Amino acid sequence: MDAPPAIASVTGLALMPDAPDGVTCWAGQLRDDPDLRVMVLLEGQADALDTGFVDRICADRETHLAAASQAAGLGGEVRRWDPAVTFRGGRSWEVRFTEAPGPTELGLLVVFDGERIVEVDDLSDWDY
Repeated sequence: MDAPPAIASVTGLALMPDAPDGVTCWAGQLRDDPDLRVMVLLEGQADALDTGFVDRICADRETHLAAASQAAGLGGEVRRWDPAVTFRGGRSWEVRFTEAPGPTELGLLVVFDGERIVEVDDLSDWDY
């Protein structure tokens, strides 16, 4: 699974060699917004990525980033918090605000199931 998935809205997907065992991870950026980093993280062969879903989320990214920022309690301009987007198998994805205040230097994570926010995590108990 070394070849990156073909996602119309994402470019430059490069395999990340330091992913944990059993996980394949690619990093790139949006084709029309290169400042927004995108990762694709798949666990094992069973994880299937819905590339059409990824493209729909990316096309409406400002709406989703604003919703994630609001859910995380972040004010001001969303891009100030340096968001990065990670897509997983199916319709699971997340926004990590890498510059957001929190108990750790890892930022804040907002987890989505489809277009519904299901969790906000301050990453304080995340083992890096």
